[in-house]
Amino acid sequence: MEKILLKIIKILKKLDIKPVVYGSFGLSFYLGNFKKFGDLDLLVEDQFIEEDWHTFKALLELNGLILTDEREHEFTYDNIKVGFAQKGILIKDKIINSYNDLVNYENSDAYTLTPEQFLSAYQFSLKDGYRITNRAKKDQEVIDKITEYIKIEQL
Repeated sequence: MEKILLKIIKILKKLDIKPVVYGSFGLSFYLGNFKKFGDLDLLVEDQFIEEDWHTFKALLELNGLILTDEREHEFTYDNIKVGFAQKGILIKDKIINSYNDLVNYENSDAYTLTPEQFLSAYQFSLKDGYRITNRAKKDQEVIDKITEYIKIEQL
C-alpha cells in the first residue's frame, strides 16, 4: 500500500498537490499495520473536487488510475481503491484549526494528522448515519487503539 501511495503522491505533485493521508491507512503512520487496509483515503484542496474536477480526474486517468465511482471520487490503482475528498472537511468538521496543524507524512510530499486529530476525526465519524449503522463497533475499536497510543506517548 505504501508503494501505491508514493506513486499517487508523485502523480499529484504534477498539479502541486500535497495530499493529506487520511483514514485508517493514514492512522497506520502511528499505529503500524493494525488492520488489513482495503483503501487509501486522500484529502486534496477543495477546488480539485469542485471546479477543477475534470482536470484532476484527467491527470489521474492519464497516470493509470481508473475511475470507479465519480460521485464518491473513487478510483482504483493496482487493484487498490483510492478515494479523494475535500481537505476543507478538516476545518469544517473542527478536526483541525488550521492547515498548519498538519504534520508531514514521512519523507514525502504529503501530510497527515496528529494522533489527537485522528481521534477527533473518528469521534466525529461516530455521528455520521452510515458509520453509526455499519461501522460503529469497528470505529470504536480504532478509537480505543488511538486513545491507548496517545496515553503511551504521553508517558
